[in-house]
Formats: sequence, C-alpha cells, structure tokens
Amino acid sequence: MPNIQDIAWFKHSFGKALTEALVGTPFSSDQVIAIACQETGYIWSTLRQKPLTLDRIEALCVGDTIDYKGPGKGRQAFPRTKGQLIEEPHGQAMFDIARQALVDMAEHVTDYAGAAANSVKFCRGFGVFQRDLQFFMVDPAYFLERRYEVFANSLAHCIGELQRGVTRLGLEA
Repeated sequence: MPNIQDIAWFKHSFGKALTEALVGTPFSSDQVIAIACQETGYIWSTLRQKPLTLDRIEALCVGDTIDYKGPGKGRQAFPRTKGQLIEEPHGQAMFDIARQALVDMAEHVTDYAGAAANSVKFCRGFGVFQRDLQFFMVDPAYFLERRYEVFANSLAHCIGELQRGVTRLGLEA
C-alpha cells in the first residue's frame, strides 16, 4: 500500500488533471486518490522508484490476474478464462494485449513474476483506476486501443462510475 511519500508523488504528478476533471462533481481529489491507492497503489508506488517516465508508469498500471476457480470461487465476471476471452470478436488480440501487459508490468513488480511465468495468465484490470476487462464486451476499443494507458482516460471512467453510483443511490441533489 502506498505511503505518504507515494501519495505526495501521486498528487504532484496528477493533481492538476484531477482538479480539472473534478470540477462540477461532488468528489474531491483525496477521494479519487484513495481509489487509485486501493486499485493500483501497490503498482505505481513501486514503479515510481524506477527510472520510468510518467507515461510508462501509467501504461504499466494493470493487474488483476485472478482466475475462475468454480462457482463462487475466484473470478466470476467475464472473462473467466483465456478460452472465454479468445472466443469473442477480437478476443485473441485482447488476450495478446492483456498478456503482454502482465509480462511488462511483472518486469518491475516482482509480486507478479509467478503469474507472468504462466502462459495462460493475463490482466483483467487496466489503468490507474483498474477498469475491468468485463467491459471489453461493451467498449472493446478502450482496451484494444490501450486508452487505459492515458491517465485522463482512466480518470474519466472512474468519475463516470462514481457518478453512476450517485445516480443509482438517488443522491444527485
């Protein structure tokens, strides 16, 4: 989990973009940063210590390699397996991207080395805020075009999810 220095780095690196994107929303930068800490903080807190550009750090914020392990165990959302993913239109291309993303990230975050060593493992969470691969079915371009590698795109999806939650709960006012 990120420490205070990691969070300060995040605020310095993305603060302006956060402030601009949150205008007119009920959300604060601190709330959104807390989500980033929860979703990929263990990744970017490690990556920021490496000789990597900010763009590369953003691109390497991928994860979630949990597999389906039966009803109620492990991953239940699409795609449960490599086979299920590659059966879909552009599924092989998506697998190739998700697999390479895992391998690339694992070069820097050694906790993922075991997963990267398994040729059927692939990432299912993409971007600083971890948009889940289950959305590949409704927005394949986001993943296939690697839009998640750009902070503004990942942030836009995060804010959209937060706003949908506010609406679903009837808290717009």
